[in-house]
Amino acid sequence: MDVSRIERIGRALLAVGAVLVVADVVAFLGLGVGRGTKQAGAVPTSSLAEGVAVDRPVGSLGLRDERGRPTSLAAFRGRYLVIAPSLTLCREVCPLTTGALEGLRRRLQDDGLGDRVVVAEATVDPWRDSPARVRAWKRRTGATIRYLTGSPAQIHRLWSALGIAYRRTPEGVPADTDSWTHRPLRFDVQHSDGVFVVDPRGRLRVAITGMPRVGVLPKRLTAMLDATGRENLLHPRAPWTVEGLYADLLAVMGRPAAPGAGAGAAPTAAEARAALTGSPAPLAALHAQGGRLLDGGTAAFRARLAALRGRPVVVNAWASWCPPCRTELPLLAGAAARFGRQVAFLGLDVNDQAAAGRRLLAAAQPSYPSYAGASGAAGSGLPGFFGLPTTFFLDRAGRVIATHQGEYRDRATLDADIRRHLLAGIGSG
Repeated sequence: MDVSRIERIGRALLAVGAVLVVADVVAFLGLGVGRGTKQAGAVPTSSLAEGVAVDRPVGSLGLRDERGRPTSLAAFRGRYLVIAPSLTLCREVCPLTTGALEGLRRRLQDDGLGDRVVVAEATVDPWRDSPARVRAWKRRTGATIRYLTGSPAQIHRLWSALGIAYRRTPEGVPADTDSWTHRPLRFDVQHSDGVFVVDPRGRLRVAITGMPRVGVLPKRLTAMLDATGRENLLHPRAPWTVEGLYADLLAVMGRPAAPGAGAGAAPTAAEARAALTGSPAPLAALHAQGGRLLDGGTAAFRARLAALRGRPVVVNAWASWCPPCRTELPLLAGAAARFGRQVAFLGLDVNDQAAAGRRLLAAAQPSYPSYAGASGAAGSGLPGFFGLPTTFFLDRAGRVIATHQGEYRDRATLDADIRRHLLAGIGSG
């Protein structure tokens, strides 16, 4: 069973007189009483979006990789390391963490930083997470990030250095079944949650506590969740996001945020044109009309959808008078620049004044056009919706296969939906 905060683990451990261990961990990291609190010896926190700035050596710390080969944190020197606690039997938080770190790994690859950063999980269950079990878990979940394990002594040294508390606890009654051995479990593991950034010199630079907010998970990770895990997916406690983690990583690396990195950032028109050069003709025609509000109403919109058969399509229904629509429009513009060589993007401006809609599009400069649709979904060929914004995902046959009601708040969630609904098994750039 996962516990989302170090303080909650501290309360659980109080019953066995071990709260001083957690207090020492919190003091070691300089976490203080809240995120972003400046501590003596810490680097400035003003540039961090999510975590607490730290600057402490963590040591070489011997471990084992998923093949059972000896390794250590020293093996990652020269690259940044993003590492989080996990265990293969976890059903409450760890699948969310895996999903978030997979999203970070893809983001790093998309932005050309994949060779500079290692993304990994390490077990808090050294008693059961053997290399063979880890490999079986990766096959089952489809996870691609590194997974580190080791002896109980090695894992204790790792998480003592990074500030994660964990302990064995009695298994519930009736006992859950081990998904690998199919035998009843004999004990559970409680642990605190977080994610950490270690720099190329082997120094801990960022500490983030809590569980991630991921929005959606791949089906195989979703299948790992129990009832508590599904609740955490919908309503994470003390959540961090891939966007915030990525921003903190860039800050530590001394790099400016990449286009589209923040919740409100969008690529410039020139950046979008450069990214979309060489797109197939039907998509290039959309890009040539980028930022325009087209007339013709729902009839013209339906004709355009028909012309795009054979390609996946994202349709965003919006209006200039809708604050969440204005907030998320830069995210859609960024996604269109990243995926627009494979996916068609269209906007549907609903019950809006044309002049106001055109002003918003001129400011955001998305690489796709919108159609003025006075009646919204009615007659558009899309299923009805009950509020704005709403984003529809259409397959190559023109069928709506998924709908997202409400505002997208971060790039990671939007990108994950596009990959999951439209590009699964195809590959994306």
